[in-house]
Amino acid sequence: MFLFFNKTMKSNKQLSKTNVLKSEGYIILDHISNGSYGEVCHAKYIQEEKELNLVVKIIDTKQTSKEYVSKFLPRELDVIRQINHPYIIYTHSILQKKAVLFVFMAFAERGDVLQYIIDHGPLTENQARIWFRQLTLAVQYLHTMEIVHRDIKCENILITEHYTVKLTDFGFSKFVKSSKKLNCNTYCCSLGYASPEILTTRPYDGKISDIWSLGVVLYVMLNKKMPFNRKNIKLMYKQQVKRDWEHQPSIEKIISENVKICIDSILQPEPRKRWTLDKILNSDWIQMNQKLVKMTEQESFALIEALNQDKTIHQKHLKKIKANKSDTQQILGKRSPRFFSITQQLESIFSSNRETNESKYMLKRSERIVHTDNLLNKNNDII
Repeated sequence: MFLFFNKTMKSNKQLSKTNVLKSEGYIILDHISNGSYGEVCHAKYIQEEKELNLVVKIIDTKQTSKEYVSKFLPRELDVIRQINHPYIIYTHSILQKKAVLFVFMAFAERGDVLQYIIDHGPLTENQARIWFRQLTLAVQYLHTMEIVHRDIKCENILITEHYTVKLTDFGFSKFVKSSKKLNCNTYCCSLGYASPEILTTRPYDGKISDIWSLGVVLYVMLNKKMPFNRKNIKLMYKQQVKRDWEHQPSIEKIISENVKICIDSILQPEPRKRWTLDKILNSDWIQMNQKLVKMTEQESFALIEALNQDKTIHQKHLKKIKANKSDTQQILGKRSPRFFSITQQLESIFSSNRETNESKYMLKRSERIVHTDNLLNKNNDII
């Protein structure tokens, strides 16, 4: 569910360290995945007679890079401590024991969107409209909070028991200054979802780049394949700027003109011409379902809260993760979600799996990249 796939982690040794959290009410259960920055496991929080299903990301700061510990990790913790939205995975608590961090988050019962599409085939347009709107509202909330995600992709969109989607994995996120348009200069992303401006490795607007990633997600939801060739970055960039992509022939016949216009307007290579989040949410495609035109009470409350947020507090970031204390430290105290999933009677998805012979566009788990060189000048392919 999260992007942690480094098999060099020593799971058994790491899990043995988690026994110290039993006194805090946490039980670490089965292993989910390993990654370059940590391990993800199922977990439970037990208080009195109540049990809460969670996942925990375990990060040993002594086994990760100095850049991650000093730069990306503090940013991530700073962001997830302050966000709370019905379509974002909420963080239950963050604990630290010496050099090890334990980030406890809500458990999404139905996995991630990528695996769901692989298992069930392309989404129906009606289903895609509901999920894409939820995702867009989550990004609107983040951008209102002056937060850019910078790693929006199908793997980072989780599905709850009641088929609500939740955005997760804020490892590349950060606060930005609203007055500064080109607010990002670290070229981090998952390649297949990277905007043209990221590939040129010039300073870019993180918010507008997030919107491009949303367009790729919507395309994948409907087509069960990537829109561009990720095997060759130069070719990928050329396809992006020339708008050289098309829908699967079988999908082209059944989707509406409104969704085609929506995708085409989001995958606009010129950032200034790319649709804004407001245009997406008020588009003819979204309005094809009248139930989605008006925000729910929870959606409105979250956005109003973001608008009223005192942005000055974001300047006080965590400067350093200290690892010299032996007792358990609480970086974020236990909290309950302020927004609960509303059970929705969604259409059953029985779309048949549609295969494609274009292996260069086949779905697979994306690799994140952090790069400061001009990717377009590289002779070798990354993927």
